[in-house]
Amino acid sequence: MKTDSLFYRLLQAEPTLAFELAGVDVPQHEGYSFISQEIKQTAFRLDGIAEPPSDRPDAPRGYVEVQFQPDEDFYPRFFSEILLHLSQYPSLHPWQAVVIYPSAAAERHSPATAPFLNLPNLHRVYLNQLPLLDSANPKLWLIALIVTDTAKIAPIVRKVQAHRETQPADGIDWLELLETVLVYKLPTFTREEIQKMFGLNDVDLKATRFYQDVFAEGRVEGEAALLLRQMERKFHPLPESARQRVTSADAETLLVWGERVLDAKSLDEVWGH
Repeated sequence: MKTDSLFYRLLQAEPTLAFELAGVDVPQHEGYSFISQEIKQTAFRLDGIAEPPSDRPDAPRGYVEVQFQPDEDFYPRFFSEILLHLSQYPSLHPWQAVVIYPSAAAERHSPATAPFLNLPNLHRVYLNQLPLLDSANPKLWLIALIVTDTAKIAPIVRKVQAHRETQPADGIDWLELLETVLVYKLPTFTREEIQKMFGLNDVDLKATRFYQDVFAEGRVEGEAALLLRQMERKFHPLPESARQRVTSADAETLLVWGERVLDAKSLDEVWGH
């Protein structure tokens, strides 16, 4: 299960959470949706867009990326995606870009992209530098749970559970996420063992949307593995950037690339450039 899937599920539950992490003030949080959109005539896809309500032109649109693996090509690709999206989906809303890293060690940039890093619209978030557990927002506690060493997660789970007991109406969504994050953090334990260990017996993980999404993701990972084998045979050695691009693609994009790779003479032809 990919870490960014957990983050995007949290952001779907609360679309302005990335703004909160980045310290961007959004006076009204209501009406936002968290979506993904294809960019036409390219191999790009923006997976995280915090789209503001149309009746609030002053509310910012947010471009959000969760970047837990070092990627030398990330910033050129990210800014290309943003500019193409602004061209294809014009809007009167101002925009902000938020990149979420576990720590500064995961970030990669070059002299060519250095000027972009000074843009006031760009917010680089390093989770290990934030006091997530001091926040009043329990969804930020779940982010802390994702990035905390497994041996140290018990106090965070107790904190979430205590909040649930005092605010029982606040968030079956994040309670489901709590159990799902624990399954991710403790892969050697069964779902039943985790439920018993942390007292989560009233949540049916198999019935949650996120659990079902994980199964769908498993199918996508199988398609990605098949495409990587085809590309490795044809374009050996395959650059690491190509591997990362394939493993982060959705099922529809993988299908398009799978058809192209049969006749492609270069990686650019696979991507459709």
